[in-house]
Amino acid sequence: MTVYLYTLLEPYTYEHQFLKGVEFSNQWIEISEGKLTVHANYSWDGCTPKWQPLGLFTIGVPDGALRNGKPWLYYESLIHDVLCQFRDCLPFTQQQVTQIFKEDLQRAKWPLCQLYTAGVNYLGPQDFKA
Repeated sequence: MTVYLYTLLEPYTYEHQFLKGVEFSNQWIEISEGKLTVHANYSWDGCTPKWQPLGLFTIGVPDGALRNGKPWLYYESLIHDVLCQFRDCLPFTQQQVTQIFKEDLQRAKWPLCQLYTAGVNYLGPQDFKA
């Protein structure tokens, strides 16, 4: 059973060059004109894997310290999770999704960028349609 740690309270819009020319829409996301919009109420589990023994504490891959009331990698994990969740419907390769994640981590100045990028590259979903 997946435990969702976060739920968007309002829509979030994201731009990346790989999104240009892609048109897609479902209940949770919309991609159009080079922009990805994740709709409010979308839930995800942040950076994984994580375990919460007896619900008392968390063991696993951290999302980072709070910054402006949200974990450091709140939006970076959101975009990566969305692109992985809908990988069967989207025209992206695993390498493209990993590249997007890496660029987002670099932009966020995440000190463990190389480690996290390698982690999603080797341990993340490998069965992309594209």
